[in-house]
Amino acid sequence: MNKGFLIYRIIVSLFITILPSCENQKKDPEFVGTWQFTEKITSNELVYNTTRTIILTRNSYEETYLIQRENSGIISAIVGTKGDLSQAHSTLTFSLKELGKCALDESDACTDDVQWFGQGTDYFNDNIKYFETEVAGEFEVNGKTLRLVRDLNNDGDLEDTGEDVTFTMI
Repeated sequence: MNKGFLIYRIIVSLFITILPSCENQKKDPEFVGTWQFTEKITSNELVYNTTRTIILTRNSYEETYLIQRENSGIISAIVGTKGDLSQAHSTLTFSLKELGKCALDESDACTDDVQWFGQGTDYFNDNIKYFETEVAGEFEVNGKTLRLVRDLNNDGDLEDTGEDVTFTMI
């Protein structure tokens, strides 16, 4: 084997070895992680603790909204959305692909597990009218907090409950 060919093979081998590892070292965007927001809401003189959890990756999201009666371990409901996520500067675009609700136990009570339903299922088809299939939102990360502002009902304002939320990383 000639010396030039040997050097060529070494360089190609190094390039093949180093290229994938450099790709893996790309830093995740600052919004990537698991974030949570909790608050109390009152409805018909009943107080509920609510927990919104959003899991963001480079290209997908999963958001759940757990509602639990105050001073009770019983879960009243879970509303879930998940799908594709894309970023352009400080804007995230959420493209809805699945809806979720609490999985029921043997006595038909809500558990903290989420059952997911994709496009074409009866649950998805019956409930998609209550959701926007694509929502853009502005985000800002400051340390361990994520402020996410989205017009979730596409009414042209950001004044509705849950449209301007500051999450904490968990």
